[in-house]
Amino acid sequence: MKAYDKPLIYTLSHIATGIIAVFFPVWIWVFLAYQLLQLALDIRFFGAHFHIKRGNNFVHTARKIGEFALGYFVTLLGLQSYKKLHKSSKEKIEF
Repeated sequence: MKAYDKPLIYTLSHIATGIIAVFFPVWIWVFLAYQLLQLALDIRFFGAHFHIKRGNNFVHTARKIGEFALGYFVTLLGLQSYKKLHKSSKEKIEF
C-alpha cells in the first residue's frame, strides 16, 4: 500500500479542519463521512486544484484522519490549558 505524497496545502487543510471542529463539532462527522466516502469510492479529491484521481487506500485515509486529529486535539488541549491558566491567574489577582 502506498501512502500518497501530497502538497502541504492538503495537510494544513486537514489540520485546520480539526481546529474548526473544536468550535463546530458537526465538522467531525462531516470530515469523517467525506474521507470514508472517498475511501469507499476509491478516489481522492483535490479541492485546491478541483481534480479527482482514482486510487485511495486505508493508509492514506488514516493519515488524513490523523492530521485532522492533530489539529483537533492540540487545539482542545491548548484551550483547556488556557482556561486553567486564565482561571488560576485570575484567582491570584483577586483579593
